[in-house]
Amino acid sequence: MKPETTSVLSFVAQVISSLAWPATVLTCIFLLRRHLIALIPLVRTVKYSDVEIRFGQEIAELKRTTEIAELKGGATDLKHDRWESLSRLVDVRPRTAIRMAWNQIENSIRELAKRKDTEITDAAEGMPMVIGALLLNQGGISTQQYQLMQNLRMLYHQAERAEADTITADNAAEYVGLALRLAASLEEKGH
Repeated sequence: MKPETTSVLSFVAQVISSLAWPATVLTCIFLLRRHLIALIPLVRTVKYSDVEIRFGQEIAELKRTTEIAELKGGATDLKHDRWESLSRLVDVRPRTAIRMAWNQIENSIRELAKRKDTEITDAAEGMPMVIGALLLNQGGISTQQYQLMQNLRMLYHQAERAEADTITADNAAEYVGLALRLAASLEEKGH
């Protein structure tokens, strides 16, 4: 063999060996694509700048599980006005819309506690989850309402810690819808 042929064959061998792993990975992905696509909806966590965002998946789960009687009430004018103002805000400032929706829940739970004459210490006045637990214990709210409140609170805190551009308008709109439904159901319990 000529030295030129040897160097060409050596070059081809090096190219083939450097492409072996990527080709193997691509072949596996191609063969398993249906199974991998089926796994995508199960992804619960996306890392973004060291902040774990589970927002979209959690909202979807909450939406599926909140088809309970207490949250199926009709839309009042006040609820409609709240939805209109927050839905406009969702497109521009999703995190602010989430914060304001959570504030609606806090206000509703405090008002319900006042209407039910629930004794609340001064220290617990700023703790909506404590107020919710007190109402749950006295039968003022259902277990489903309290659990939804817990989940929405967790998502609210995740949204507060998230980078500004990680919460989509669609996810924020879903959150706002669930929060306003919960707030309306709490208000209906007080009447």
